[in-house]
Amino acid sequence: MYEINRVYYDENGYPYYNVSNGTNLNYDIIKDKNTILIFTLSFYIFLLWCLYKLISYQPDNNYNYNISSYTKYLNKPKSTSYENLKRVIGLETVKSEIKYYMDFINNKSKYIKWNVKLPKGIMLIGPPGTGKTLLVKSMAKDLDIPFISMAGSEFVEVYVGVGASRVRKLFRDAKAKKKCIIFIDEIDAIGGKRGHDTNSERASTLNQLLVEMDGFDDLSNILIFGATNLEKNLDTALMRSGRFDKKIFFDPPNLEERKQLFELYLENVNLEETLSLDNLGMRTAGLTGADIANIVNQSKINAIQDEREENNISEKNIQIAIDEVMIGREKRERMLSPLERERVAHHEAGHAIMGFLLKDCSPPIKVSIIPRGQFALGFSQPKPEDRKLYTEDFILSQILVLLGGRVAEKIIYDDYSTGASDDIEKASNLIYRYCVEWGMNKNLGPLNIEHLGKVGKEISDSVYKECQDLIKKIEEMTEKYLLENEKSLKRIAKDLLKNETITYKRIKQLMPKKKENSVKFKLN
Repeated sequence: MYEINRVYYDENGYPYYNVSNGTNLNYDIIKDKNTILIFTLSFYIFLLWCLYKLISYQPDNNYNYNISSYTKYLNKPKSTSYENLKRVIGLETVKSEIKYYMDFINNKSKYIKWNVKLPKGIMLIGPPGTGKTLLVKSMAKDLDIPFISMAGSEFVEVYVGVGASRVRKLFRDAKAKKKCIIFIDEIDAIGGKRGHDTNSERASTLNQLLVEMDGFDDLSNILIFGATNLEKNLDTALMRSGRFDKKIFFDPPNLEERKQLFELYLENVNLEETLSLDNLGMRTAGLTGADIANIVNQSKINAIQDEREENNISEKNIQIAIDEVMIGREKRERMLSPLERERVAHHEAGHAIMGFLLKDCSPPIKVSIIPRGQFALGFSQPKPEDRKLYTEDFILSQILVLLGGRVAEKIIYDDYSTGASDDIEKASNLIYRYCVEWGMNKNLGPLNIEHLGKVGKEISDSVYKECQDLIKKIEEMTEKYLLENEKSLKRIAKDLLKNETITYKRIKQLMPKKKENSVKFKLN
């Protein structure tokens, strides 16, 4: 054992001890050990502090939902006129069903006598822009009750348990109110099928939603609405009876509803004599109410830029707006070389001729070589139609039209370009669905390989072969029809190079009249 006699300091000011056996014990060793000990203790104290903060973290203490109170006239007599709901254009079948739920809340005793239970959840299913949110808000206004709205994505956060916590808070706040409507938009963000997603946080949020929906009284005045355009992706537990009991389907507006929408949005606006609501309704087949509102708004912007008189819109203003919504905005700064421009003209002429010749397809109403949108260097716009069913002849004719541009390039230049990539993608999708989903292929028959398990995987090669053979036959027939009309192809391309945009009226002048709708395509 050493005996320390005296402390000395070296030239750097560090202490060391004179030990009795004559050796010097450097104090740096002692200093390093103390430093390590202090650092280790500090690190563990920091970890404990982080753990405490994580455990005590309450992410939803100050989280506010979008709560709209429509209780402006709480003491007024109950009304069944539903003025706000009436102002929603179209959706008559949907509104008649919604009125039942409204009557239940207003006259609950009438239904209790019959032991009728209000559905806990109502799922609104339809394409974006068809009025799902608008309808629920109108319903809440007519009922004069609070309207709590959230998007499905608001439940999902990086912190574990936040989604489930927000679901609990949402239902706790709703139960505290006498009457309430909960609206969860894009519910597929949290209600997707479990087992297909590795996100455990999303699964726990969905589980909490299911528990909460099971936990409130059937006779309570809480209505839950969900909205989605991806019904197939929703979990079956969410859609079973006792949770989202009812499904309400939304469709894009029909011709009459589109006319009413234009009448609403163009109120106090003067139109040119050549424009009519019938004409506008026919031009916008397939568009939603949100699209039509966008068209009218853009038309007004176009009129302002043209320095027209207040509330006066020209046909040009509104046609440009329709093209922008349906096809994309013109990109004249996307300059093409003369050779590229000529190739695009022949490509679009090929589409136009096939649409003119074929009997079972929509004719082209406008053809242009002006670049639009992100990628399009030109377009051939078919006549919009309200279709719900598509026949085999129509689908095959659509594929011929899609291949018309690519084949026209092959005839004129004896090679292909990248300009047909979008056409190929659309044609491939139609061919696949023709063979697999719609059962129209004669060799495969009405079988969907996606639902045949291992057997389906084994015959996938033969499905590819059938698709390949079919597209080759269609491409050969497209080339045959265009070769028969090669002079007209060059004539239309030349006119496009001169005028940039032509209508169906001009196409009819450039094509032999007897050729219109003269081809009835059938597979051998």
